Amino acid sequence: MPIIYRKRENLFEKGEREWRVEDDALVCRAPGGSERRTPWADIKALQLRFYPTMAKPWLHQITLQTRSGRIVIDNGHFAGLADFEDRSATYTPFARAVLAQIRAQAPGARVHFGSPPVAFWMQLAFVSIGLIALAAVLLLLPLPAPFPLVVVVKLGVLLYALAMMPRWIRKNLPRDGDIASAFEQLPG
Repeated sequence: MPIIYRKRENLFEKGEREWRVEDDALVCRAPGGSERRTPWADIKALQLRFYPTMAKPWLHQITLQTRSGRIVIDNGHFAGLADFEDRSATYTPFARAVLAQIRAQAPGARVHFGSPPVAFWMQLAFVSIGLIALAAVLLLLPLPAPFPLVVVVKLGVLLYALAMMPRWIRKNLPRDGDIASAFEQLPG
């Protein structure tokens, strides 16, 4: 029995896209009914990453590099404008089945975790510059009155932002791995 995962990618898709893990291939069925089969042996590399956004802070993504291109699947379902559902409950078993098939039928596939290196370093630089700018604005902005609570709030905002950075860095640092450790990177 194939393991099935369904999601709607965006506003322009009229229905849910269906992904099936079958014995010989990963099958994608578009909302219109057309199917695309990707044999497991065609997968050359995979990348797992934690990819949070403001609207989807729980987003995880698997990217499969095949002989003919890339396949990107994540656990976010488009429910409506600015309305997304976390489909980890069905995505995680699906992703585990994908990894199991790759381990069995494409054992030479390279495994990467985190963001692509160039994207990671650019994002880290942007976030660091943003935090420095935020600190400068919050600390150099004149206070309306000698009111210590304002200072505490400013420092609280900075500390919260700084506390989130190590988690993001740990989950997104580009690194190579193996298929066995890939199972640990999945949500839930």
